[in-house]
Amino acid sequence: MPASSPARWLLGTTAGLLVWASSFVVLYAGLTLGCEAGWHARRLCGINLLTGALALAWLVHLLTLAALWCWFGHWTGALRHMARVLTAVAAAATLWTGWPMLALPPCAGQMLASTMEDPTCSKT
Repeated sequence: MPASSPARWLLGTTAGLLVWASSFVVLYAGLTLGCEAGWHARRLCGINLLTGALALAWLVHLLTLAALWCWFGHWTGALRHMARVLTAVAAAATLWTGWPMLALPPCAGQMLASTMEDPTCSKT
């Protein structure tokens, strides 16, 4: 397949950003579902089960972006440069959306919101 084929241009321009989008959805949906299921209250080998599962999903996405970076290195010309720049943007976005999961306790926002509910507002 020639370097300038439409399929390569499409793959080079979207692959990294699709991995970031997948990471965003998996992390935030996983956080919501994990909080509802009570995974934040369980431990596995001394690690919060929810944080461990989310960190593993985040790591898989980062490794996928690293693999894309290496794979795009075999391409030539402007397409390689564009694909690598967009992959670097996707990696930065993936790092930015994932770091709070390691820095903050899981489900803290949910617990805070539940303490702020006004019982008088729920009466009909």
